[in-house]
Amino acid sequence: MDINPLLDPLSRALSQSQALLSLAQAGDWESFEILVQQRQQGLLSINDQEYLESLAQADLDAQAAAVIQEIQGLNKRLAELAEISRENAASELRQSNKVSKAIDAYGR
Repeated sequence: MDINPLLDPLSRALSQSQALLSLAQAGDWESFEILVQQRQQGLLSINDQEYLESLAQADLDAQAAAVIQEIQGLNKRLAELAEISRENAASELRQSNKVSKAIDAYGR
């Protein structure tokens, strides 16, 4: 089955979302940040009214909707991983502060 080139931006966003998920799972937030910026640029073009109309004219709206739904599922998982990472970082910071206070108290 040939993939219509009109779906390329959506396919690219999907593969970037999958790559973002891998980076998040690996805890590589620096690379994640770079790729998320690139994906944002691509998502802006997908949200263009002319692009959406061209998908409808080519009778690709159902396929596009399926890809968008998959991207949304990945985004939900990314948000969960980011929240877990944030909570872990906050916990590590609190622990570090406790250790610092204990060292300070012991040093007196």
